[in-house]
Amino acid sequence: MAHTADAVIIGGGAMGASVACHLARRGFGRVQVLEREALCAGSTGRSVASVDLLAQQPSVAALQVRSLRAFQQSCELYGDECGWVQTGMAVLAGADSADGVRDVVRVVSAAGGNIELLSPQAYRDIEPASVCDEAEVISWAPEGGYLDPVLLTNTLMNAARALGATLHQSEPVTELLCTGDRVTGVRTPTREIAAPIVVVAAGPWTADFLRPAGIELALRPNRHEVALLACPSAASPRISILDFVHLLYARPETGGLTVCGSLDMAAGYEWIEAGAECPTPSMEYGMWVWERMVARFPGMQRGELRKGWSGPVTMSPDTQPLLGRLPLEGLYCACGFSGAGLKIAPAVGEQLAALIAGDAAAMEALHPLRPSRFAEGQPLHNRYTWGSLG
Repeated sequence: MAHTADAVIIGGGAMGASVACHLARRGFGRVQVLEREALCAGSTGRSVASVDLLAQQPSVAALQVRSLRAFQQSCELYGDECGWVQTGMAVLAGADSADGVRDVVRVVSAAGGNIELLSPQAYRDIEPASVCDEAEVISWAPEGGYLDPVLLTNTLMNAARALGATLHQSEPVTELLCTGDRVTGVRTPTREIAAPIVVVAAGPWTADFLRPAGIELALRPNRHEVALLACPSAASPRISILDFVHLLYARPETGGLTVCGSLDMAAGYEWIEAGAECPTPSMEYGMWVWERMVARFPGMQRGELRKGWSGPVTMSPDTQPLLGRLPLEGLYCACGFSGAGLKIAPAVGEQLAALIAGDAAAMEALHPLRPSRFAEGQPLHNRYTWGSLG
């Protein structure tokens, strides 16, 4: 019996679920999502899930703001919750990064984000557990926060299934099927599926998967470690922060916990192969993060380290996503998010579905993020790079 679909999506993370949802909404009735393991088994399930409104590229800022609105209205848009928690997000930087923070405020504001510069005293009023220097430059996005990545993915996938999409777990795609310069479907260990549209949203496996088809994407998987601290509530962050002075990030978590980690690529990051194990972070790394947290939140010295986690992120050469058409007709990708994919997942699915449907506005919006920009010698340029963030 022949298997056919209107579109096949490779990858069952937040991106795959979002693309499936929005393709189904556009009338692609037979949408199949193929996941090698289980929903959220890859990068999505290990995400810190912060929504920080940090962007130097207008195209990415627009995706962030649009996705933020989707998180805030998840029930209305998708029929269920996504675990959205609004904490506000502060970015703290020294004089050497002052212009960069101001650029972020300008770009995100132009995209419709609610963000402003704060005085050190105004920041201390918002976050009394923190210390900061009078020379520091601080931005404040009151609508920043975090969400539940597994809940978001399930909500998007359920919305897609309600419109006729199907999810096939434990079914890895082993090969693209092509005729000439057009994709015609995919092969799995148990079947072939004919489809005129294939979207690759396979996270760390994307580059290895596409290589046999003659498509080279400059993507590298990196394992990032996340620390977890338990401290008295009065001494712990009650907002989310990106700290470019101490090169760390932090956000509150339920149960009196703080999720935190490094923004320094020399600490807590390691280049890996796709599918490599993601062990619990070392005590040495936990202490590295804790010392820097205490420098920003002195009362956290009374806390203790709890078991953290690690997970894969897929880095692109310019740290910006690859979204759009690949060289084979009918083949698209959503990849290379460099650790910042979850916060733009709803808008990525919406815009990529629109691009596949031939929407001219989506073509223009995603053009700066086209996968071919590297082969064309036109990578996106960030004036400022802070640790792992650009």
